[in-house]
Amino acid sequence: TVLKATGGKMMIGILSWVVTGIVMIICTYTFGIVAGRHEGVDSLVGYTKAYCGKNYAYYMGWFMSTIYYPALVSVLCWLPARYLGVLIGGEVWGNPTSAPVMTLSVVFMVLTYAMSALAPKLAGKFQISTTAIKLIPLLLMAVVGTIAGLANGQITYNFANIVDPSVAPTTGLFAGVVALSFAYEGWICATSIGSELKDAKRNLPRALVIGAIIVVAVYVAYYVGLAGALDSTV
Repeated sequence: TVLKATGGKMMIGILSWVVTGIVMIICTYTFGIVAGRHEGVDSLVGYTKAYCGKNYAYYMGWFMSTIYYPALVSVLCWLPARYLGVLIGGEVWGNPTSAPVMTLSVVFMVLTYAMSALAPKLAGKFQISTTAIKLIPLLLMAVVGTIAGLANGQITYNFANIVDPSVAPTTGLFAGVVALSFAYEGWICATSIGSELKDAKRNLPRALVIGAIIVVAVYVAYYVGLAGALDSTV
């Protein structure tokens, strides 16, 4: 999507990842400072209450519970259903809004909710495991794709040539940032476990900022590797 949005301009695509990532790093650093100043206070609602009062926190709680979390969870349940549908193949499963795909999304949502409600420790281990598992293909694509791209000259070609010159740099950058606006989402949920951490005043800010930097670095490396593994002339 970023390659298409930027017209195949590698530097603009990388800049899109970096700009969006910097926004996330700034946000995580800000919340890290807030978490350090209000030890024992959890989540965005708790921070809002500490700074803006109970009434504003009440509205923030409603926003998080009726808009933010439902939107985030529904997308995260739809994506694996969509990917599984593509893997299965066929006209019905290939349609991202078909009944089988949407039904499978609901099944994923029910299963994850049941696991979180009935076995929270298992849910925590599952979350850590899936995060680590997700990093494996990203890093593999970053390393293998970069090596392959350097070997066949594709990465050099990508940096030296523009696939679609009609896309202006500023337009491509904006389109790339918009396409990536969801890629870094979800980190705010980590603030809800502040009271469960040892020395949260010190460890939560570190976890937020260091984790954000790692994610940005991995995604940029993945993008370069992905572009190196693809034939941009097609």
